[in-house]
Amino acid sequence: MSEIRIAPLTVVPSAGQVMRNAELAFCTASGRITYLGPPRGPLGPNDVDGDGRLAMPGLINAHTHSAMTLLRGHSDDVPLHTWLTHVRAFELRLTAADVLAGLRLALAEMLRSGTVGFVDMFQWDSTLLGAVSEAGMRVSAAPAVFGYDAVAFPMADATPGAAMLDRTAALAAEFAGDPLVGLAYGLHAPYTCPPDMIADVARRSAVDGIGVHIHLSETQFEVQESLRRFGSSPIRQVADLGLLDGRVHVAHAVHPREGDIELLARPGVTVAHNPVSNLKLGAGIAPVPAYIAGGVQLGLGTDSVASNNTLDMFEEIKNGALVQRGYAADPAVIAGSDLFRMATAGGAAAIDPTLSGVLAVGEAADIVLLDVTGTTATPFGDPGSFLAYAAHGTDVTDVFIAGRGVVRNRVVLAIDEAAARAEVTERAARIVSELVEA
Repeated sequence: MSEIRIAPLTVVPSAGQVMRNAELAFCTASGRITYLGPPRGPLGPNDVDGDGRLAMPGLINAHTHSAMTLLRGHSDDVPLHTWLTHVRAFELRLTAADVLAGLRLALAEMLRSGTVGFVDMFQWDSTLLGAVSEAGMRVSAAPAVFGYDAVAFPMADATPGAAMLDRTAALAAEFAGDPLVGLAYGLHAPYTCPPDMIADVARRSAVDGIGVHIHLSETQFEVQESLRRFGSSPIRQVADLGLLDGRVHVAHAVHPREGDIELLARPGVTVAHNPVSNLKLGAGIAPVPAYIAGGVQLGLGTDSVASNNTLDMFEEIKNGALVQRGYAADPAVIAGSDLFRMATAGGAAAIDPTLSGVLAVGEAADIVLLDVTGTTATPFGDPGSFLAYAAHGTDVTDVFIAGRGVVRNRVVLAIDEAAARAEVTERAARIVSELVEA
């Protein structure tokens, strides 16, 4: 057994737990944690000195559109309907090479800030999934569909929605042997995908076991339009069509109506809370304390950088806690540990139900190390408080995913970051120029 030991260090195995002066070890062959306890003696030449470090479970970005890094800073500070128009015009000009470049930059940004996996809806194919696997990250990828005949990203891929659903199943079969890659049907939303398509995907999912990723109840306008057109909320509508009877991941759910929380608490349903994106776009504030009380399985996501503008999950943890406290005018309404749990164990449930999102013997060695010797970690009293309110992605020094080192000493190993930045800069400038000339 090839075991790597990390010691001595502080370990936060899960939300609310702390171990000081500990050792954490894992097997590189199995990708599993083999030891967590007091230091066992001197380290070997391949082990990691944990002095001044904190180990925590890897973060899971429970909802994003990673390839949209090309749109960072595009059309900020405008009304939502204007923003949507500008973003869609940009997306329609994305080529396959643009999408791949945007994805690579996102992978680097997520890895170096401690994210080990992400749940994504966008353009997906074998090449893009291969890029994620090569980088060593986990992904639940949902090729987006906007209707049976609609083409989501015409310059990148001319495949219409009906064929994209078939491709999703084919990709799931192609990557069935890759433990890092999972697929989901990517129903964009009920206001773009007709009821017969939603019911169709519910039936497909029940047969082939492939999960579903969908946006629901993100804005009040969406909810009101659903009530006008269908006589029910978006959440109730898809439930009536059978979609919430299986494994479904819901993005946003900012505005539930009466009875919606009970529907979202069904077994197999997970919800991604995206506090920064919802605040930036003025979409509203999700009732997270009510969701927790109602037994909803919550993850935490960034959404795309077009509406955020970073993929740093530590920002979501802090802002997700603070906005609930401010809205309720009650600091006891939610704890930082609640958001930390959402960003780790909650996201793990969304990306892969076999993952726990905690550090324990026998669990996946998805480990993030942070430097806790800096100014914002001093004095280093409560590690949980540091992670919730003071940590940033820049504090991350090392990341291991399934026992493989993917970031070492703040260097992303499988991606040339300088080249990725240069390529995205060039490609984004080309599209902006095209938009100006249009």
